[in-house]
Amino acid sequence: MGRSKKQLSRLLSGIFIRFFHTALTVGIFCVLLFNETELRHAFFEKNIVYEIAFTSLLLATSVLYFIASFMNPGYVTLDEERNGWSHVDSSDEETAEDSGAEDNDAETQKMVKEKKKKDQAQRKCSYCNIKQPVRTKHCEDCGRCVRRFDHHCPWLENCVGERNHRFFWFFLLCQATLIIWAIRITWGGFHWHPTIQDWLRSNALYLICMLVLSVGAAAVISLLCCHTFMLFTNQTTWEFMSRHRITYLRNLDESVNPFDEGYCRNVLKFFCYCPYRSWDVMLVRYSDLENAS
Repeated sequence: MGRSKKQLSRLLSGIFIRFFHTALTVGIFCVLLFNETELRHAFFEKNIVYEIAFTSLLLATSVLYFIASFMNPGYVTLDEERNGWSHVDSSDEETAEDSGAEDNDAETQKMVKEKKKKDQAQRKCSYCNIKQPVRTKHCEDCGRCVRRFDHHCPWLENCVGERNHRFFWFFLLCQATLIIWAIRITWGGFHWHPTIQDWLRSNALYLICMLVLSVGAAAVISLLCCHTFMLFTNQTTWEFMSRHRITYLRNLDESVNPFDEGYCRNVLKFFCYCPYRSWDVMLVRYSDLENAS
């Protein structure tokens, strides 16, 4: 009963937040379109390039918002645990065949040791009662364990995790560009008057839009910078903020990131990898390299 009530509350909250986001976007667009601004002139004077550019950016921002909002961020299921994480990208796994037939015994022992290390790296979620792959965290808002958990975004009413993080980043990029463009349009729409009363009466809507856009710009640009840094260094917000409490990171030096593969590979794999990554394998490899050195 308590769980279903929480799910209903989350559903209603999600509907309200998404409706509010859509209404705010449409409202500002209408203010700029139906008042004396360069946007109005572009649309009514048939400036095709301007129309296509602005409309495409607005649509891309809206689509990316709803993709990141509704997409499964990477929930861990009990079936996946039973099947041995069958959806994990196999390119990260080392197999016994790579070492040659004559080293079967040594390879088997090595694989057993690696399995023990991976099992030690994985934690058991006390809420879901399943083993969590490395970089997974249980989200109390969603009530699910999320792979490569970054944070729970109240503006999306969804977690940002391994599956939707790239869409969230693209949303931030498009949203920041759109807001900056809208600020420029709003600034150009202000009408100057000799008295403050006339100025406020003439520019009240522009002033409200400018305040909303300025707050939005500060939040979105800050998030975009933060997540750009995270994707270049292959970190998550949760790992960056709570490193001292995370089992697989707290005993490492502050400057060490076992998942960092270099800027180029980090960016490439962030945007281009569709399957889940085997972060536990990377952690084991890093541990082996450290022990060897």
